[in-house]
Amino acid sequence: MNKAEETFLVILKDAVHPSKQPSELPSQDWSAIFNVAKKQNLFPLIYDAAMQYASFADFDSANPQYFTAATAAMTMQMKKTEQFIDLYRSFLSAGLAPIVMKGIICRNLYGERADFRPSGDEDILIDKKDYEKAVEVLTSCGYRSGEQPDKALKVVQEVTFYSPDRDEPLTVELHLNPFGADSTVRDKMNGWFDDAFRTNETVVIQNTSVRTMTPTDHLLFLIFHAFKHFTGGGFGVRMMLDILLFAEKYGGRIDWKYIDKALEDVGAGGFLADLMYIGNEYLDFQFIQSRVSISPQDLLDDMFRAGTFGNTTATDRTASRIVSGTIKSSSTSRNKHLSYLRLLFPSWKTWTSWKPYLSDKPWLLPVEWVKRIIRYLRGETSSSNLTEIDKSYELATDRLALLRKYGVVQGNTR
Repeated sequence: MNKAEETFLVILKDAVHPSKQPSELPSQDWSAIFNVAKKQNLFPLIYDAAMQYASFADFDSANPQYFTAATAAMTMQMKKTEQFIDLYRSFLSAGLAPIVMKGIICRNLYGERADFRPSGDEDILIDKKDYEKAVEVLTSCGYRSGEQPDKALKVVQEVTFYSPDRDEPLTVELHLNPFGADSTVRDKMNGWFDDAFRTNETVVIQNTSVRTMTPTDHLLFLIFHAFKHFTGGGFGVRMMLDILLFAEKYGGRIDWKYIDKALEDVGAGGFLADLMYIGNEYLDFQFIQSRVSISPQDLLDDMFRAGTFGNTTATDRTASRIVSGTIKSSSTSRNKHLSYLRLLFPSWKTWTSWKPYLSDKPWLLPVEWVKRIIRYLRGETSSSNLTEIDKSYELATDRLALLRKYGVVQGNTR
């Protein structure tokens, strides 16, 4: 960690576990701290918390653009929250009660600062039999999406709907499977939520009863979601913080033996233990840990590198595909040519996750191949520049070495 990242964690600690005597923060490079906060998609929260430090006052008065940006981000989130509650009420009026995951449920963990924790979208899980009715509700409320096939409903993770007619458009991800079905691990993850529509509960948000998972299932979903990103491009501090705050609030209602069994099943046995270690060490959480830590500092460094989802740059995104392809093929050999080929010629499952309509129209795959090769030859794909792909390969190699520590991949990744 660098100095800005260390201070970011101090401010975050004071934000989520405030005390009468906040941490002493002498003169700081606030611009660098806010750059970290923006990369982690926690800028409004960090800005609001920074106002309690005397050393921030002079910087704040000399740089009003940060106040403007934080206020705009919070206001946008408030509007999105209101839009989502309005949409959910429309679902209820139509006789549907989708299961809400992440997003607004996690924001509620932040109390009065709920809308200082931004959400890129809102995620809802529906029974496949309710898909058409759910689409009707979304369409009637002004939301639109691309072509969606019938067959892909069995395997597709989500269908994304946009509301382009709003000043602050809300994005809604309509999940048909919690984690998609493009790998054995994701199939295992989905299996742990087979009872999601039979064992759930409601919470009241803005005078509206919102259906969500039980605390045990929701915590497991949050951990699986982070682990899924961890085995690709990586994930950031915000995702970790959601998990820790959820575990802290609902700890007494969570079946920890069930959580442990599920994590072992997908190869994430030590993952949560290291997240809790980081929370205890840096953010003043008080979790009792039964597992020995694996590599929490390396995990934290990876979170700072990754940002929110590990996909900030083309180099990040290409490295993520290399990592994912290596894990899926169970190959850890250092073979650049094989990595290049995987990028240019992805698997059928990868294609159908990118282009769900191929599940219904597989004869159009050659068209997509030709289009991809043309883009490659024109230099329009992130994998066309071999210098950049070398950087991606080195990043992927480092990430595979970290994943090896957690047992996600086997063998020598160097």
